[in-house]
Amino acid sequence: MTSSSDNRGFSPEEYWKSIILYGLNAATYKMALGKCLLEFAQNEKATVQWDELSLAFFLKYKQRLQAHPMPQQSNPNRLTTLERIVRQVELGTLTDDQAVGKIAKEGFQDVVPRFQTIGTNAELQLGFSMILISGNH
Repeated sequence: MTSSSDNRGFSPEEYWKSIILYGLNAATYKMALGKCLLEFAQNEKATVQWDELSLAFFLKYKQRLQAHPMPQQSNPNRLTTLERIVRQVELGTLTDDQAVGKIAKEGFQDVVPRFQTIGTNAELQLGFSMILISGNH
């Protein structure tokens, strides 16, 4: 990430810290996606294909659920799309490749748009989401 500021005076690092530290949603998917994005950045990868992100995310998300099997919803009987996909893999009804495909098509519908949620300031959210989802699928 570069340290230049946008027209609001925030650097990319400040946006990132705000998303991770002050975002409305601290779900497992946020940490998994954040870790994927950091690893891509550490490898100086500015452009990531949707299927590559889907695979990296699936592996991180699955790992986090296995390490910390906490429900994503307040109702533990109500599973998110991502939790259902991982559960299907665990039950053997989906292969890892099929799961990655489902994440690319269905799972990211909630993950990517909500990742950058910081309070209720839609303008601040848009500033980061355009960087994040530019050129996806």
